[in-house]
Amino acid sequence: MKKLEQLVARGRALARSARSGAPGPAAAIRPVRLVLRLNDIGLAPGLVRATGEPMGLAQWQDAIVRFEQWLGPMRLTIAGGEPARSEHLDLLVRFGNRLEFPVHLVTAGPVDRERAECLIDRGLAAVTVLVGGVDEGTHAATVGSPLSEATGAVEAFRSARASRSRDLGIYVGVPLSEANASSVSAIGGWARQAGADGVLATVPLGVDAPVGAEAAVEALGRDNLTPEHLKTWLGGRRTRAKGGLRCELLSDGTLVVSSHVAPIGNVRKSDPKALWEAANEQITATRDHPRPWDEVELVPEALYSTR
Repeated sequence: MKKLEQLVARGRALARSARSGAPGPAAAIRPVRLVLRLNDIGLAPGLVRATGEPMGLAQWQDAIVRFEQWLGPMRLTIAGGEPARSEHLDLLVRFGNRLEFPVHLVTAGPVDRERAECLIDRGLAAVTVLVGGVDEGTHAATVGSPLSEATGAVEAFRSARASRSRDLGIYVGVPLSEANASSVSAIGGWARQAGADGVLATVPLGVDAPVGAEAAVEALGRDNLTPEHLKTWLGGRRTRAKGGLRCELLSDGTLVVSSHVAPIGNVRKSDPKALWEAANEQITATRDHPRPWDEVELVPEALYSTR
């Protein structure tokens, strides 16, 4: 019965993905994933950010339930800001997993082994750890936090995965910057030695791509999972963003389609379905934007709940 339920959920997700890429009004399409931004730590200027009182755990859970009632289980990404510093992270991973949402965490740490084991036990399906350099100065200039927090998180998740004998995808995301563009290959080599399942390049939203970014992506070498859309954008070519439309929920309940585009409302005051179906202008602007979200959300390509 459990496997049948998961197959039905995956079939619904594929159908939503097909509809998300089709033209038409908002009411005729559906988002394919939900992104939670638990805080705005390190967010680049110019992007939409939370301005109101942060939601409590029960309010986060209520919002997720309303998405599930509207769309069924869907991919849940916890990214933006620094989710590992949120008191709500662990319980939101468990809550999402119980609703059959496959959960993907994007973080630069800190996460120790005990917390990594807790997150795995609560159903985390994949984690992408952001590493900006193999030396303290380069990493700090790129990511804005200590290198030990990122490398410690990779080791913690690797050890926890082995001790729990559970499926967990472990990836290293490399935010490209002027500081590390010439040394990206070293980060890729370190990631493989550290036991990561793959490595990918990213450019944080609101930040210009550094000179030499295309070559830097290629320098990551084997197990390079950088999405094709980012490679296209780095090469100065424009194409519609892959991966389908999505909703991003900010810490104060603000709902956006893209951090570059005006909010579509607040889930504390309105139902997500009603907000989405009235958001024709924002969805059009998102589709027209050359890079409406960080492609780190799209790796791994396939992600399933394994509860």
